[in-house]
Amino acid sequence: MSTAPPIEPAPAGVPANRGCWKGALLGCGGAAVLVVACLVGLGIYVQKRPGSITDMLMERIRDRYASDVTREDKADLESAYAQFRSALEAKRVRKEDLDRVRNTIKLGREVHHDEVVELTRVFRETAGQPPVRSLPPIEATPVAPTPSP
Repeated sequence: MSTAPPIEPAPAGVPANRGCWKGALLGCGGAAVLVVACLVGLGIYVQKRPGSITDMLMERIRDRYASDVTREDKADLESAYAQFRSALEAKRVRKEDLDRVRNTIKLGREVHHDEVVELTRVFRETAGQPPVRSLPPIEATPVAPTPSP
């Protein structure tokens, strides 16, 4: 014979953990509403201040220059970015152009010379500025001495 008390089943019709699901749904629902509100707020912020995102992207680019990027490349990029920023603040940059800039910027690795040149070109075009082309060096043509009388 067993000395353990008999196990009595729970009364029928009353679930034992009824309040657990209700609390979980209310807590998760509140968290979901909070997350959606944060995402909407972030979206509105980015639409009103797109320069904040491009500033952040430029900071990441400045931190990741490769060794083949020259001072002139960096100066050209900074100049082009300043023109782009001015156009952005004056609301002269279209959404398609802004998307083009974002697609040109590749993060997570070093930024090489060709990418800096391409990004400079995209910034200038997006800002409505003509691209700055480096002119070939002018070669001095020898002048034949003219005979003097």
